[in-house]
Amino acid sequence: MNIKTEGRIIRFGIILFWTLFWLLNVFDKFITKPTILWVGKDRLAQFIDYFASIGINNPIVASTILQLVILAEVIAFICLFIALIQFILKNHNKAQTFFFWGTLTGLIIFSFFSIGDQFFGDRHELLEHTTYWLALIISWGAYVYFPKRK
Repeated sequence: MNIKTEGRIIRFGIILFWTLFWLLNVFDKFITKPTILWVGKDRLAQFIDYFASIGINNPIVASTILQLVILAEVIAFICLFIALIQFILKNHNKAQTFFFWGTLTGLIIFSFFSIGDQFFGDRHELLEHTTYWLALIISWGAYVYFPKRK
């Protein structure tokens, strides 16, 4: 296998991973309890508890924030899905552009969550969201690096 083929495989894998990641994150917001092959979690209840912990007891606030998060995750998924399609169609410039926008959306989401984790005192979630933030940066670097290597 030559370096060009290896680079294509790596870039395809990166886009595919993040596309599925955001798709499953969106599904996770709607499956609120364990089902067959899925362990759901009630994110609205989690958000309500977080906001109550800082004295905001209105569930409309938590619900609105959750809806904005879902919208951002849908945007990330759409950008990455388009990047995946463009990559398959060999429109590599368009694929990279949409991968960039999906990556940027993900960075914004994880930055938002990391700030929230600090407000709510959830250090476990902070570590998780920071790890995803770094994984996005590393993925972007790998995606951009492999095509330039000769």
